[in-house]
Amino acid sequence: MTRTAFAALGLLVALLFAGSPRAGAVDLLANGGFEEGAAGWSLSAGSLDAVASPVHAGALSGQFTGSGQPTTHFAYQVVAVQPDEQYESSGWMAATGSGLTRVFLRVSWFDAGGQIVSQSDSEWLPQFDGGFYRLMAGALSPSAARSARVSAVVQSDSAFTVQLDDFDLAGPAPAHFTPTPNPTPAPTIAPTVPPPQVTPTPRPAPTRTPRPAPTRTPAPIATSAPASAPGELTEPLVFPSLVNGGFEELRADGSPYGWRKQGGEISDVDEPRTDGSRSLALSSQTSSTKWAYQTVSVVGGAYYQASVDTYGGEGTDAAFLRVSWYGSADGSGPALSSVDSIHSATAADGGFRRLATEALQAPAGAASAKLRLMLRPLSDQHAVAYFDSASFVLTESGAEEVALGTVRGRSRNVGASAPGRSAEVPETSPDAPGKPARVANVKPPATTGPVNASVAGGGHEGWAIALAIGVAVAAVAIAGTYELWQRRIARGGEGTLPHD
Repeated sequence: MTRTAFAALGLLVALLFAGSPRAGAVDLLANGGFEEGAAGWSLSAGSLDAVASPVHAGALSGQFTGSGQPTTHFAYQVVAVQPDEQYESSGWMAATGSGLTRVFLRVSWFDAGGQIVSQSDSEWLPQFDGGFYRLMAGALSPSAARSARVSAVVQSDSAFTVQLDDFDLAGPAPAHFTPTPNPTPAPTIAPTVPPPQVTPTPRPAPTRTPRPAPTRTPAPIATSAPASAPGELTEPLVFPSLVNGGFEELRADGSPYGWRKQGGEISDVDEPRTDGSRSLALSSQTSSTKWAYQTVSVVGGAYYQASVDTYGGEGTDAAFLRVSWYGSADGSGPALSSVDSIHSATAADGGFRRLATEALQAPAGAASAKLRLMLRPLSDQHAVAYFDSASFVLTESGAEEVALGTVRGRSRNVGASAPGRSAEVPETSPDAPGKPARVANVKPPATTGPVNASVAGGGHEGWAIALAIGVAVAAVAIAGTYELWQRRIARGGEGTLPHD
């Protein structure tokens, strides 16, 4: 009996303390239960809203939605950490949908310069049945770690909806961290203390004078962009024109503001660069092609030109520039067409070279474009490419047409083709060589010599007149025959048609 009592007591203690952080650990995340909406959270793409149902606990949960383009989305927070300490993160996630590939929790470690050091992933969400499952990730923070990014990662090739709730990161707090108690849900009482916003330790100021900061932030275009955390720049999904082409403005996680990625990792570096104090580094650890990109609004039928300083670093087979046109306003859905820069940069160049496209005419149905900075690695070993002074602007003829409101009178209908153009070519595979692909401004070949008017649709109309006369004569003949037949019936005839 005594043994049974002790066993029951031990089980009760284990249940009480299961999943609770160890002594001395604090929760470093702000608003992990989404009781304050999306405050404290940032997104790589998609949107994040607080909803009352479904929830795992509390009054609200986070509803993370996206279009599936790019195929990887993540909602995240960045917090300061201590090196060589154990941290554990957990969160409850629920999902439904046939297009989902993976849903998991990731903790990424960054050094003082914002460079990624390592990362730890949880198990994948076991089922997409709408039920909440707890995912856990964590590890001993590396000696170089000064900040951690906790991300809810969704990989999908179509539109998705994933529920998030009760996220935490438990571990030793940095010396300057003051924990804020999680607010108790109360509709009539607003929180008096904002959630803590902790950013990585800034790097020493460069010796070279940086370029002047932009005097204004472009107005957001996409209405689905999430609200930024306190103290952060407002970052829409789509910009009216290219921003931060010199990569001088940074997010809290050290990545360049306005720029997103597909595969690999992006960060800012002091060297190498061509202008200002920073450039963008795109790194890879696999053999697949990666890219950094920014989505901007365009006018169908107008002319644009893109350029960027590019340095193919270690392990680079080719680094190049790609412009992809989209009929949607936010760069979602299939590309109408894509064009690559005339040249590419390789590791053999030994330095920066200016890559540019020709003057490109946006397809008639284009409403947005993605400027992509592409990296094709030589192998699955480490590869890196650097980019600086990116530009995507209207050419003189394009700017003049837009100012006059003409733009050749083209329609903005999605998928429409420009008059006299061949059908649009689908976007090339990211793994295809970075060779120039003249697919966005194809012009019909010039016609020389006389044109056969009948073939072109401008021949004589005599055959049409003769056909009309023949149809009229046949109609009169049929009507006369029918009338004669009716008269014979009235006279008591057999009701048969007269013979010729």
